[in-house]
Amino acid sequence: MRFNRDRRGQSVVVGTVILFGFLILAISLYQVQIVPQENAQVEFEHFQEVRNDMVDLRAGILQAGSTDRRQYQTVQLGTTYPPRLFAINPPAPSGTIRTSDPYPITISNGTTTETVPTRFIQYRPGYHEIEDSSTWYDASVLYLDARGEGGEVAVLEDQNLVSDGKVQIVAVQNEFRRSGTGQVTLELYPAENVTETIPDGNLTVTVPTRLSGSAYWDDAAIPSDIYGGVTSDANDDDVYNLTLETTANDLTVDTVGVQEAPEEATQEGDGVGGGGDGGSGGGGTGDGSDGSDGASFESLSAEVTQSSSSGIGEVTFDYQLSEATSGVSFTVTDARGVTNTETGSGNTGEQTQEVSIDKSSGNNRPVTVTANINGGGCQTATLEETDSTAIYPGDWNPC
Repeated sequence: MRFNRDRRGQSVVVGTVILFGFLILAISLYQVQIVPQENAQVEFEHFQEVRNDMVDLRAGILQAGSTDRRQYQTVQLGTTYPPRLFAINPPAPSGTIRTSDPYPITISNGTTTETVPTRFIQYRPGYHEIEDSSTWYDASVLYLDARGEGGEVAVLEDQNLVSDGKVQIVAVQNEFRRSGTGQVTLELYPAENVTETIPDGNLTVTVPTRLSGSAYWDDAAIPSDIYGGVTSDANDDDVYNLTLETTANDLTVDTVGVQEAPEEATQEGDGVGGGGDGGSGGGGTGDGSDGSDGASFESLSAEVTQSSSSGIGEVTFDYQLSEATSGVSFTVTDARGVTNTETGSGNTGEQTQEVSIDKSSGNNRPVTVTANINGGGCQTATLEETDSTAIYPGDWNPC
């Protein structure tokens, strides 16, 4: 008996293998080329959004200083990529907004010197595809600073220190830092201006700035009889001193505190010190309120609502406020230092806010949770396990 070879299935198998190979190639090309392009577009759209947020923040600072009215400005710290079925996204790009260390503004007539602390504000994104240069608010100038990446300074909003021969200074005060992918609200507290306590006569004013004369100030729209130049970076800390020559009648100085009232000015010499409202604000008390606007937590809990063997992935906050406020910031920080912040409703009644955190790189326990009423108190707790719940007041402490 003879058996003939049967080749009828070979073409089907070969064709299937070839098609599968093309499918894998197509998915690989999509992952390598298309996903980065689409994610870059998402990041660029967020960059445009946060640029507008920072422009509004600058306007809010100047308005709070000039009108003596509290302002609320929001900044979208990060963004998220669209979900993908056959491809993988990197972690959602988060962002950080913070105030710098304080630097002194000095106002002197040769005999008496007034000192007012001020800070810069920096927003730094964590993009994966496009350039992640920081945006700075600095002596009323808003700019994108790419010098650390070999680029230049791109001014978004010009200086507002000198206008129509008048020098108008708004000092930014208080330490502040938030990170995450959500939205954060900055509450801007004005203080009474210190103009009435500044020295009399002709004045020399120095204002700290990160911009050298050649980088910006030499070409700024400041009259030559007012502009006194920019000193060199004597301390090698990338901070210069802008010098302005003016008079007591042509100088206005206001202070704006971030999240709490600004500090007092100090004076050395024969003049009378003071200025501001003297309030320093501060953290929460045992009842969740610092008296800024009376808001406190009537109830508060933080519960782990998503977890796995890798760690904690989401915390849900349930809370109720004693009275309405501008909002409540909820922050989750894991054992690796990864942080995410979301802003919850400031309305009365029972409210819920979820905050997610990346757990893909391994165990991230324990996590620290913080609930901060804008203009009110601040409470913090620790969640040790994947089924932990923190109940107010017993499991919480003032920040």
